[in-house]
Amino acid sequence: MSRADRVGYAHAVGIMSGTSADGVDAALTRIPRGGLRRPSELLASAFHPYPDSLRRRVLGAQEGTLPMRDLFAVHVEVAEIAVAAALAALAALAARGIAPTVVGFHGQTVFHDPHGERSGKRLSIQIGEPAVIAAALGCPVVSNFRMADILEGGEGAPLVPRFDYHQAASKTRDRVLLNLGGIANLTRIPAGAGLDRVIAFDCGPANMLLDAIVGALGPSGARFDAGGALADGGHASEEVVRDFLSEPFFARRPPKSAGREDFGAGYLSRFLARTEGMALADRLRTAAAITGLAVARGVEMSGKGAPHEVYVSGGGAKNTTLIAEIRARLHGTKVETSEALGVPVEAKEAMAFAFLAFESLSGRPGNVPSATGAKREVVLGSITPPPRPA
Repeated sequence: MSRADRVGYAHAVGIMSGTSADGVDAALTRIPRGGLRRPSELLASAFHPYPDSLRRRVLGAQEGTLPMRDLFAVHVEVAEIAVAAALAALAALAARGIAPTVVGFHGQTVFHDPHGERSGKRLSIQIGEPAVIAAALGCPVVSNFRMADILEGGEGAPLVPRFDYHQAASKTRDRVLLNLGGIANLTRIPAGAGLDRVIAFDCGPANMLLDAIVGALGPSGARFDAGGALADGGHASEEVVRDFLSEPFFARRPPKSAGREDFGAGYLSRFLARTEGMALADRLRTAAAITGLAVARGVEMSGKGAPHEVYVSGGGAKNTTLIAEIRARLHGTKVETSEALGVPVEAKEAMAFAFLAFESLSGRPGNVPSATGAKREVVLGSITPPPRPA
């Protein structure tokens, strides 16, 4: 046991792959074992990209076109990539002899249907075999985080708000924590609020649409618009932006969540058809403006008045054009990255699942009913023990 454990801290690894399906982030964190507020400290992080062949199959699984036996193989391959990312994070501190107490593995979402509108059953499915990770890292793995909340009538998402609260609640500042992954989602924490007043929900598409446009029309082999450079010289069509923001999802009050079922291949096809004849830069700028307006409407929907600050994380935080669109539509609110809170933009969600895994292992709830719509707080996830006997 490390000294940190002896003085009241645990070490946990969080492993996350989002709807962008570009690879796996891992974060090694230090978490206080007790206290009303338990802010995490990032010790090391790593990213391991999906090989092109695996990413194509993951996207096929999300769109429902991957044959079932291929899906079973991808289930294991995703876990193997997760192990590689986790080992890389742990290697950074190997000399200190740090061994994780628990791993939180979100897995790769391939189907999200919390109301049973598409399948007839309330469910959310993440792939990635947790036994592979438990065997490789030698510690328990918490996975399948969403179903416990869904079974209580919730959306099963977003699950990051409890981490956000412990990390960033303020007695004097009204804060929004905005994550720009494949989907844009926000957590609003009013000044001095208790956990029961936290609001969180998905706002609309972010990198999912931008990456898909680049994949369809951009330079050969490009997966995304690095830094927003391709969109920087473009001009948004406000008419297209208004048309796409008129869809029912954006007017629906929270709790609400979204995935590729809402903003995947079908959404891309509609966008490309609607913007036919426009230059690539203009299409990308228009997509960025869709996200910017969706975020602005989400912030307006999340509470009374403008928040003091918006802290941005996720891959989209590095897209300067996307951030410019968001700033332009959030008048009077300071917009900066989560780095200001001590949370690197690329590691935040992995850190969150490390925290949630430790909460589950400790028997504490992980969901926030005011965010997900669940009837009550519940302990999240399924625990896979390491295979070697104690």
